[in-house]
Amino acid sequence: MNCIDAVEGMAKALLGKFLDVSMEYRADDSEYIRNVKAVIDAVILFVKNNPEVSDNPDLIREVLYDFAKMRWLARLEKSEGPDQEAVAMQDVEYQAYCYDYLYAHGNYPR
Repeated sequence: MNCIDAVEGMAKALLGKFLDVSMEYRADDSEYIRNVKAVIDAVILFVKNNPEVSDNPDLIREVLYDFAKMRWLARLEKSEGPDQEAVAMQDVEYQAYCYDYLYAHGNYPR
């Protein structure tokens, strides 16, 4: 295993556990996502300060962002039934938009 794989694996494990704890204690989504951003920013800072780990810190940012977002979206309960599929899909799309917005701005869209 090379260094970047170890960094990515550790960050994913941390983000996964962080989501579990946030769900257990019912943390506010904006608080959770701001903290996810802080974790990802810390990983990027580490990688930038240690260029021997990777020469492309933006790549790991994308990987960790996508991982955290997909795990967060997966927590949504899927509605059952054919009539509910369109409603569930709209909800997932809206939640994805909210995640992106919260990550970028730190607060809910208005």
